[in-house]
Amino acid sequence: MITIDQDRCNACGLCVKICHEFCIYLEDHILRIDEDYCSTCTQCIAICPRQALSWDHTGPEAYDRALLPSSQQVDELLRQRRTIRDFKPEKIDRALLEEIVNYAVYAPTHSFDMRALIVDDAQMIQQIDTAIFRFSSRVYRWMYRPKFFHSIVRAFTPSREHEYLKAKPKLEVAMKRGRNFKTVPPAIVFIIADRRIPLSLESAQYALHSINLYAHTRGLGCRNLVGNQMFLNRSGSIRQQLGLGKHERLFGTMAIGYPAVKFRNKVNGKLMPVQWK
Repeated sequence: MITIDQDRCNACGLCVKICHEFCIYLEDHILRIDEDYCSTCTQCIAICPRQALSWDHTGPEAYDRALLPSSQQVDELLRQRRTIRDFKPEKIDRALLEEIVNYAVYAPTHSFDMRALIVDDAQMIQQIDTAIFRFSSRVYRWMYRPKFFHSIVRAFTPSREHEYLKAKPKLEVAMKRGRNFKTVPPAIVFIIADRRIPLSLESAQYALHSINLYAHTRGLGCRNLVGNQMFLNRSGSIRQQLGLGKHERLFGTMAIGYPAVKFRNKVNGKLMPVQWK
């Protein structure tokens, strides 16, 4: 909750101007907040020159611009970060996990009604892997073992044939090893939200991106499991064990751990196709 120190506030109105929910207003030169409409984006706290606004009476700190990374440092971070699928079996300290996951609150987002669930229990992670593998097995059995199914895809949805064939070797490898994860991650982070709130999926991905980047600076690697969460949302037993409410869904799923591989090179020449109008 946004709290106001009226003794510090000089009614300059900067927070009123920045508020995109229009829930902050001046009344007889006294600052007021309509909490019912506040999205807790905290831009008002960030802009206040007198630090009169705070979060639950926890005072803000002024930016130290000397600590901001250079463009070269950001370039190094973004181009070094890779998806990690091979993890060391080393456990992650819970205090470090909480520190990393808390950076999700700084992500640009539409839905502020999200919560994070961290699973680091090995048995529970094994159950999650089993649930994903069970669904993968069904997909493989129904869509890839019958040879005629490829002909159906080619005839009725030719635009999806490439994606259909692309998934086949991945499923075949998973079937041979008997599990979904190549190596079991020591922790999985879930971003949970109410499915009735618009743009929750997009908001969760922004949150995961912040977690991913900060985790990289702490020597950890991540893998976004956005495809797997579709299976987990359909598993009644997993939903129950994760404590999901009736209207809640997993909108973000990320494996996290210490990388068992070491990438050495930055890729050059790979560019985003850009158009101008």
